[in-house]
Amino acid sequence: MNQINVQYYKTKIGELIQGSYSGKLCLLDFRYRRMRTTVDNRLKKGLNAEFVEQNDDVLSQTRVQLDEYINGDRTCFDIPTLMVGTEFQKDVWVALMHVPYGKTNTYLDLAKTINNEKSVRAVASANGANSIALIIPCHRIIGSDGELVGYGGGIQVKKRLLKLEQNNQPQGDDWKYNFIGNRSVKYDGLFFTAVKTTGVFCKPSCRARKPNRENVIFYDTKEVAVKNRFRACKICKP
Repeated sequence: MNQINVQYYKTKIGELIQGSYSGKLCLLDFRYRRMRTTVDNRLKKGLNAEFVEQNDDVLSQTRVQLDEYINGDRTCFDIPTLMVGTEFQKDVWVALMHVPYGKTNTYLDLAKTINNEKSVRAVASANGANSIALIIPCHRIIGSDGELVGYGGGIQVKKRLLKLEQNNQPQGDDWKYNFIGNRSVKYDGLFFTAVKTTGVFCKPSCRARKPNRENVIFYDTKEVAVKNRFRACKICKP
């Protein structure tokens, strides 16, 4: 029988359960959520594995990045993940990971993203079945009327997470320029710095020499930077 390493971790937003399998995070969820047994059984069946309470490097690193996120010092995660579910669920979860930090989408937006506009109810179900909270940010999905709909950690936690992200966004291009160069990972993934004189785009935390302001263009995603013919920096590897 295979093994899923699990650990329980108390945070400012509640007690979480973490799980890793074969060096990847497969579980990060609220320990006492309503669907706890359903989610756990899906993982056990899908991986043909049992839970064993044991720490490992992936779980340790996850706790570090969790604390950074909750304290407002991190906007994206770089933990290797393993999604366990149907192909449809995985499509929804991948789409969720493209909802930007500090922004919200509706279930209909999500359905359109996967080119299945009529699947709103199925999308909502897949959203609720997400077993890797925060990293796969199901808390960023709201109702079509703007209401905060159900969340595994509870509506108050969802409201707190959205407020944290909205209050922690960079304010404008000049602000972004002042921030780059201090090598903090706080805004990595939230915007990218493209340099006209080199044709390269970087993470905000890149340790390369800071370019002059007039040579800098900011992009929200690396895909847009590539589309505008900038290439990825070899130092920070965005």
